[in-house]
Amino acid sequence: MDKKEKAHFPRTFWTANTIELFERAAYYSMASFMVIYLKEVLGMSPTFATFLNGSLLWGLIYFMPILSGTLADKYGFKRSLTVSFLMLFLGYFIMGNIQKFWPALAGNKGAQINYTLPVVLAIILIGLGGSIVKPCIAGTIQKTSGVFATLGFGIFYMVINVGSITGRGFSYFIRTSFGIPAIFTYASTVFIFIGLLVVVFIYREPEYVSDGIKDNQQVKKKTLKEAILGIFIVLGNLKFVFFLIVIALFWFLYVQLYNLIPLFLRHIDPNAPVELYTLANPLMIVCFQLLITRLVKRWTPVKSIILGVAVTTVGMLLNVLPALIYSDVSSKVSLAGLAIPVAGLFLLVSIASMAVGEMMASPRIYEYIGSIAPKGEEGLYLGYANLPIAIGSILGGPLGGALYQKYIVTPLQAGQSPNYILIWATIAFLGLCSMTGLAIYDRFVARHKNVN
Repeated sequence: MDKKEKAHFPRTFWTANTIELFERAAYYSMASFMVIYLKEVLGMSPTFATFLNGSLLWGLIYFMPILSGTLADKYGFKRSLTVSFLMLFLGYFIMGNIQKFWPALAGNKGAQINYTLPVVLAIILIGLGGSIVKPCIAGTIQKTSGVFATLGFGIFYMVINVGSITGRGFSYFIRTSFGIPAIFTYASTVFIFIGLLVVVFIYREPEYVSDGIKDNQQVKKKTLKEAILGIFIVLGNLKFVFFLIVIALFWFLYVQLYNLIPLFLRHIDPNAPVELYTLANPLMIVCFQLLITRLVKRWTPVKSIILGVAVTTVGMLLNVLPALIYSDVSSKVSLAGLAIPVAGLFLLVSIASMAVGEMMASPRIYEYIGSIAPKGEEGLYLGYANLPIAIGSILGGPLGGALYQKYIVTPLQAGQSPNYILIWATIAFLGLCSMTGLAIYDRFVARHKNVN
């Protein structure tokens, strides 16, 4: 290829990115307020709310692509995307209107209403729908980027964060005008409906949806049976499993952005605009991704991942300082003319550190997994690159709720002071465990030092 040749992407590439933008806007419209909605509006406990958000929702989104990707290959991306967006639309619509229809359907109009059944139904629809979108859009980007795959996925990653910023921005104005349930009804549902229209009327199945060549190797569609058997093949590689586990500990920290941190923010400030706090994450990525990528290229993948975990861990540990310095962590300080709790200021630093850690670690994780996979099984192993996120979400989500319950809710109910230090020290300890595990892996477990 001529080095001066300009990148050219077909129409389907841009259509897929447009679909991704609306799907991510829908998701991130409500992501920062999901546990708040479940706890404050629907009356669920912090532990149960974070279980539903972390274990069930995130678990489905990041674990099910192992199987849903196979089904998408079998039935085609367009058909699969249509089904997924219908599921997402229904899931978000149910979630936003639970209080309107469920008391009558349940035959209970009293004060104590159990919303678990419709919430679980909505979350399953959102989780399964989201798990189908991921392999379809990523597969379309791969098939339509050709020799410009690196640039293609760079654009794709940028679109994800633009969608995140868009969703959070709309969420703030809708929530402050109409309340938390309106986020699902007027933001998430509307974004998904627009995405569905793009899928049905504009999206075209990319060429070579069936078999093709990737990385100079023949890539064939797998049957569902082969996908399930692949789980046992991958999990039979104990060294790789060890690597996935220590990476999962890193995601234990990251998932607190949507579990523990929203709960904590609303504790120190009942009117905290959580979506604006978490907006720091995608803004950091959009502004500094290229710079961070250039900086970490000089390091080996594992060392880059370790440094990314370290940045996130230190950012989390900084949250113990307000409790050590101030008698009241909710006392206000001025930031750009706005009065925010001092603990909120430190949380902004934590959220920014998560973005830096993600930029340093996440791309290198995919790069490293591709490099250590046995010859001819690169695609199989990369299919499990999201497994650490699933593990971190399934276990880490409820952990955040349990820490909030044990060290904040329970002491307050007993008339005692919350123990903020132990909350953040526990989370930071998990980051330290991840760093230690990665160091052990790098030094003693990895077989080929030249790919580390």
